[in-house]
Amino acid sequence: METQAPLTNTERRDDVLFLVQRYEASEPRPAELLDDDEKRRFLAGDAHTQRRLFYRLLCYGALAAQPAPEALVRADWQRLRAAGLPDDIFDRRFDIERFAAAAPVARTDSKGRVIDFVRLSETRDVWSRLLPWPAEPATVVDVLYACSGGALKSRAFWVIREMIRAGLWQPAGLDRFACVPDGRVRKRAARIGLVDLDERADAIDDMKAVSAALHAALGLGGNGSRSHYDLPVSAAEQRCEMCDLRRMAECAMPHCRHRRAALGAD
Repeated sequence: METQAPLTNTERRDDVLFLVQRYEASEPRPAELLDDDEKRRFLAGDAHTQRRLFYRLLCYGALAAQPAPEALVRADWQRLRAAGLPDDIFDRRFDIERFAAAAPVARTDSKGRVIDFVRLSETRDVWSRLLPWPAEPATVVDVLYACSGGALKSRAFWVIREMIRAGLWQPAGLDRFACVPDGRVRKRAARIGLVDLDERADAIDDMKAVSAALHAALGLGGNGSRSHYDLPVSAAEQRCEMCDLRRMAECAMPHCRHRRAALGAD
């Protein structure tokens, strides 16, 4: 990848518009975690309610930071919520013996994430300083990463994206950290050529650089393109992370650095 010539901004713009148009025509869209009533309660300004709802978002982010389809993660989250587990941990009523004897979820990955819920509850005095909105946007990723003991890595960016999508945080100053740079997004964005960064780089500072670079590339398609953040890339039908010659031949992406290197000029 390092020796491949970068795409021009015109080529990147063509790709961005292609991805955004595909995304806007797709159904269904990613669901928001907080419902309208919860958003209204957050905006009402009660500090305790804001902490509880934000904690819920952090817990889901930690739960989703596992190699499992979104549908499975969402189903486990609903079981945990129905059992009152996140609220019990937040209110410091969690009974580890009862949980061990009758966990509301069966999957080991999801059961193991409960320790992250506990850690996030115990660090609330730190992450609650981000509420009702962050005074220093540049520190948000680092705060969430540290408070979660590393459980919120790419998902720290997801928390920012979802708070903005829900209308609870303003994008100003946070936009560049709202593209979720998980492995799939890094591979797709790098292989297409939307970002000129190593797809394998996954340190937290590398992820910040990917998020900022992708945010800048999406801006080539206009501010409307930026409002979707990473979703046109992460939800795209193009499986760049699994690309081979057959997929290249069938791919409708206008310009692709990976394809260009393998097959010649577009």
